[in-house]
Amino acid sequence: MFLQRAITFIILCLLWVSCVEVYDVNYRFNSEVITVDGFVTNGYGLTVTLKTARSENATYYSVPLRNCEVEVRVGDGSVVKLAEYESGVYIAPATFNGQVGQTYQLHFRTPTGKVYESEKEQLRASPEIDKIYHKYNRDGILDRTGKRVAFSSLDVYVDFKDPANERNFYLWRWTDYEEQGLCATCEGGKLDSKTFVCIPERNSRTIYDYRCDAPCWEIFYSNEITVFSDIYSNGRQVQAQQVAKIPFYVMGGGFANRAALVEIQQLSISPNAYEYYKLLRDQAQNTGNLTDTPPSAIIGNVRNIDDSTEEVVGYFGTAGVAKSRHFIDKRPYSNAYKYLMLGREPSLEPDTPPMPPLFESRPPLAPCVQSATRTPIRPAGWLL
Repeated sequence: MFLQRAITFIILCLLWVSCVEVYDVNYRFNSEVITVDGFVTNGYGLTVTLKTARSENATYYSVPLRNCEVEVRVGDGSVVKLAEYESGVYIAPATFNGQVGQTYQLHFRTPTGKVYESEKEQLRASPEIDKIYHKYNRDGILDRTGKRVAFSSLDVYVDFKDPANERNFYLWRWTDYEEQGLCATCEGGKLDSKTFVCIPERNSRTIYDYRCDAPCWEIFYSNEITVFSDIYSNGRQVQAQQVAKIPFYVMGGGFANRAALVEIQQLSISPNAYEYYKLLRDQAQNTGNLTDTPPSAIIGNVRNIDDSTEEVVGYFGTAGVAKSRHFIDKRPYSNAYKYLMLGREPSLEPDTPPMPPLFESRPPLAPCVQSATRTPIRPAGWLL
């Protein structure tokens, strides 16, 4: 998911060649490019996200690329068809998982008949994570000036044994589960207690938040890029490798955020994928963040098979993955600079007794609806 957050950073110019390079080019305004994001791993499931990123009058935005025919071609000759799960998001059958040593290639056709494909990549095994731990960093995240502390952070580290006698490249992603006590927000209206739809009220600009009717967890994903090459540690134990810097999330308003559960994904990626993400990371650091204008183009691995001059953003690759979860008790860190989940303090609808004509107490409780960013299912490894 962090690649989707980077789309406005890399939309400007991305050309396809057989390896990852950087070119100085002039961005053409009022244009659009296709964006691609996906990895085949040795875990179950596969998601590919396709979008059309557009530029109009120096404004950048993206829309889902719908109704495509998407498949992954396997080196053994088999083909895996992907179905559109939601707009622009295509998934493989739940039983699909990549095999170490096998090659995979993305192939898709748009509704206009254009055909695109990625380079073939071989899936490499990832070493297991031997140890995972965190350090509380009160001054962890600075503001845009780089001079003032914006938020505290939970910095996560891993130890692992790098395989000997081979070059290895790593990419880390994280998923963070946080307690969520608010499951609905209405702007300019109130929540209907039966349909859980916001009912507008004339001339109202009030914002009301509504408590969840059962335990609920908010899900956050990494939006930074963390890569590593074993050039200086080939075959040795890698210790204290920082793989995540997670903001100190809270709901505010007296709600308890007692803990966080972090899942680290350690991906063993190809040399080309490493170069791609390293360049993307370096440009983000040099220009400030992933939404700033890049100084040059990053070359990915997806192309239009009939028009090699077409710009295509993104990377489709393979990666062996090792996962580990780490539970963090946040209660000792009472002096943290907090990151409000809503970007503001909660605003609850006041309690009112039953009144005609409905004779119901307000406010109602809202359901925790399963989605990519929220779940009512207790995460495995949650200890409170």
